[in-house]
Amino acid sequence: MAGRLLAVSDLHVAFRENRTVLESLRPGSDEDWLIVAGDVAERFADVEQALQLLSARFAKVLWAPGNHELWTHPADPVTLRGDRRYRRLVEMCRGLGVATPEDPYPVWHGADGPVTVAPLFVLYDYSFRAPGTATKEESLRRAHEAGVVCTDEYLLHPDPYPSPDAWCRARAEWTRRRLEALAPGQRTVLVNHWPLVREPTRILRHPEFAQWCGTELTADWHRRFRAAAVVYGHLHIPRVSWHDGVRFEEVSVGYPREWQPREPREPLRPVLPAAVPAPPSPAAVPAAAQARTAPRTGTPTAGPVRGAAPAAEAPLAAATPGGESTLLRALLPASVATAEAFADLPGAPADHLHPREAQVVDHAVPRRQREFATVRHCARRAAGSLGVRPVPLLPDRRGAPQWPAGVVGAMTHCEGYRAAAVARSREVVGVGIDAEPNEPCPAGVLDLISLEREREWVAAHARAAPGVRWDRLLFSAKESVFKVWYPLTRRELDFEEAHIEIGRDDGTFTARLLVPGPTVGGRRLDGFTGRWLCRENLLITAITLPATAPEPDRPAPEPAAAGRGRDTDGMPRLTVP
Repeated sequence: MAGRLLAVSDLHVAFRENRTVLESLRPGSDEDWLIVAGDVAERFADVEQALQLLSARFAKVLWAPGNHELWTHPADPVTLRGDRRYRRLVEMCRGLGVATPEDPYPVWHGADGPVTVAPLFVLYDYSFRAPGTATKEESLRRAHEAGVVCTDEYLLHPDPYPSPDAWCRARAEWTRRRLEALAPGQRTVLVNHWPLVREPTRILRHPEFAQWCGTELTADWHRRFRAAAVVYGHLHIPRVSWHDGVRFEEVSVGYPREWQPREPREPLRPVLPAAVPAPPSPAAVPAAAQARTAPRTGTPTAGPVRGAAPAAEAPLAAATPGGESTLLRALLPASVATAEAFADLPGAPADHLHPREAQVVDHAVPRRQREFATVRHCARRAAGSLGVRPVPLLPDRRGAPQWPAGVVGAMTHCEGYRAAAVARSREVVGVGIDAEPNEPCPAGVLDLISLEREREWVAAHARAAPGVRWDRLLFSAKESVFKVWYPLTRRELDFEEAHIEIGRDDGTFTARLLVPGPTVGGRRLDGFTGRWLCRENLLITAITLPATAPEPDRPAPEPAAAGRGRDTDGMPRLTVP
């Protein structure tokens, strides 16, 4: 049997249950290599014992540190801090024959090779800031207010650097120079405990945690250094996503409380040869479909997964932006105004934004800036048809758009499509919309977003009507549910807290809330009904909550995002654009 390049991370062997997982990790052949992408354990001796076991089993082991190895834990006899602790870990690995970020990068000559496998240590610099914040200090303050604080703030010491972000910048500069010295054209597998791009963090239930998850300094490394794959961990959300045509593998095991409720899976992820096919190239997609939506390379929805990952920087189809809505119009009553676009606005995105809106995305990638501007253009067109004067539509702390008084609405965007729905609150008290490409969810996502009984009907519908990607439609319906729920409650709603049933033939769906619902018109809601369609290679869902009584008491809106932060816009937690 030919050798494979395998990967795992976040073994956390201090847990007895995870030590059983560690014991189960065995190669399929004498030629298998193993990548260990950090967070083996907190105590030095546990890290050493685990890597010693693995290095004895696999032909080669490569290690990149996670934050837990870098902790100076009160229970660890090894009390070194910061860079000295890291250097001691490197010394230990070298004694075991384990490759580290300080060693020459080995070259994999097995299947899909030759490929340089580069373990990295880049850390984080708080640049994945909390939504609506402009500085590190503001972002950290927002996290503390939300009760979301990484243990690193207490146990990870950056000595001799003044801060983790200073250590991160030094590591990123040194690592970049090493990667630039690789032979021209040499492909790589980049291994870092923290994701190299921000998009995977959009799946986080608590967006404030993203600031401990990476750095914008590495945002283009997967392209610049010709990555065949990027391996990471840290998020404890094992899945595959695609960014700019590059495969990103989150390979964590996680804590027992996280993996035990899931269906059993093989903890070792094959990196090479690839276990999942690449997304289709544009040539493989019918021309009519390309005109509406180019193949997307991210996770469900544009923007974050639970936030979706951004797609490649392919241009949208040429069309008139912000035109009359045709797809969305079919799903909503006349009391809801709609507008949609199949192309982004021409020119600089800032030219189409209020200055306060432009500040929100001034550090975002160009694709994000364009979709942000176009979807708000759609929202202003829809609102204008109701006689609502244009105002800046700023995201709140969770990324939800803050509508003017007397107005409710929702926005959505995916590759090739942007849309908004707006209504007067005296007629409609809630609206939720979501659009997705009619493509399967990435591997592992369905298990993250669904209940067992939902997976059962997804499988049954897929057999009966394979032209609709029912897993992605389920995701879209849950997004629409959240976009109605959140403005009424200002509370999170997890994927497992709403049970969705989708009618296969009648274009409707129902959502039964599994937690207490909001009170509307003196009545507590226990669910919603919505409509869906599959057209132009798009899946679109919509929910309208008509006003049958006086408006519900709404929680006070959160402060506007007026800084240089970013709109989280996306899905999980679930979030909204």
